[in-house]
Amino acid sequence: MINPKKFPVVKTDSLEWVFVTRNAPDDINELRRRYRYHPLDLRDILPPVQRPKVVARDGYVFMILLFPIFDRKLRQIRATEVDFFVSPERLITVNVDGYEPLKGLFESCLQGSSQRRICLSGDVSQLLYAVLNDMLMSVFPMLVHINTDLDSIEKRMFTQYEKNLIQELLRIKMNVVNVRKAMQGHRHTIQCLVETAPAFLPIHRLRDYFDELVDHTKEIWETLQIQKDTVDALHETNQSLIDFRINEIIKTLTIISVIVFPLTLMAAIFGMNVENMPIVSHPQSFWIILALMAAGSGGMLFYFKYRKWF
Repeated sequence: MINPKKFPVVKTDSLEWVFVTRNAPDDINELRRRYRYHPLDLRDILPPVQRPKVVARDGYVFMILLFPIFDRKLRQIRATEVDFFVSPERLITVNVDGYEPLKGLFESCLQGSSQRRICLSGDVSQLLYAVLNDMLMSVFPMLVHINTDLDSIEKRMFTQYEKNLIQELLRIKMNVVNVRKAMQGHRHTIQCLVETAPAFLPIHRLRDYFDELVDHTKEIWETLQIQKDTVDALHETNQSLIDFRINEIIKTLTIISVIVFPLTLMAAIFGMNVENMPIVSHPQSFWIILALMAAGSGGMLFYFKYRKWF
């Protein structure tokens, strides 16, 4: 039996759940010494984050899954790795990031709540299902939050121009990408677990429940695909709006420069220091020149309006 001071344990007479939150060398050695797990599986516990997989060993099943975790401070989503060692009388979970759904479920079981009866009243396959189901269900509120952000971005995009809108859009896009990275292997891994489970892991008794987990992964992936398409469309729309605003600014500046050109030209001509300059010697030369400038500018404005350039 593992020392509870080293790893928290919740157990019944026939089943225990060992909750590992560290992957330091002495923790790895403890698992190796107590249970003689395969060195390759113990190595996969160490950084960096591994790809999802399931491997049947002699007397246990080793599985890796990734789950999205939200950093409230940075408002960013990243992947956290959860490792499973599943044997007939024991489930060992390894996660070093304090993944809240997993931690919360274990603490509920540790406190002797009704959750403990649900998780530990059967065999290890029932406990594994409860853990996987709780973690998968925790993804849905995250997807709802992403949808809320996308709706907010869409409203702001068409009502007001904000310089930080593109940063917000890119943040959401990166969050969607990171959730997709975490969830893309779940369906295949859980299906592989169900189809290749050894005899000591009676998943076949809960086949309908594990099929429900697969359905959850499909629903999550379909939602993520819709969100990916939405954020791509919003990004293209925002880029089109930016291009439109830039074109409007360039058009306005061009019109101003063309209108100012006759004024500049006349000022340059009548400002030349030459003899016999027409109009200059006239008593009302200033007003005549001013009228010519106004007529030139007015003519330009009328022409632009006639061509519907503004």
